[in-house]
Amino acid sequence: MSASTFTACKKEGCMDANADNYNDEAKKDDGNCTFPTINVSSGGKSGDIKGAGGTASNTWTFTNNNSTTGWDMSIGATSGSFRLVLKDAGAVTVLDKTLTAGSGAQDASGTSSSGTAGTWTATITLTDFNGSGDYSVL
Repeated sequence: MSASTFTACKKEGCMDANADNYNDEAKKDDGNCTFPTINVSSGGKSGDIKGAGGTASNTWTFTNNNSTTGWDMSIGATSGSFRLVLKDAGAVTVLDKTLTAGSGAQDASGTSSSGTAGTWTATITLTDFNGSGDYSVL
């Protein structure tokens, strides 16, 4: 008589729910998660975004010698949202705009509310974002 031992195979995959390639059936992380990309130009005033279903956020600073700034953002996406938040040198929110794939306009532009000149902060958040886009502050 012989005894056989069976070990359960653990399905490998990305287990980070924020990743583009998240696998809710994975039981063991394979270390190969990929995340949305938020590119920022060297001056911090423009860039592009790309995602395949994941969530990511990036914050940086830029110099604004004026009390307002022009801004522009657009997406070509099948799902998710793209949020742009600008804060002035006093950390007061002067812009908080979200574009959502398939709902309303897929591009927007305008002028921020008035704030304090100096070092401003920009934050971009992509949530469950599948697509691409770009942004700029003028």
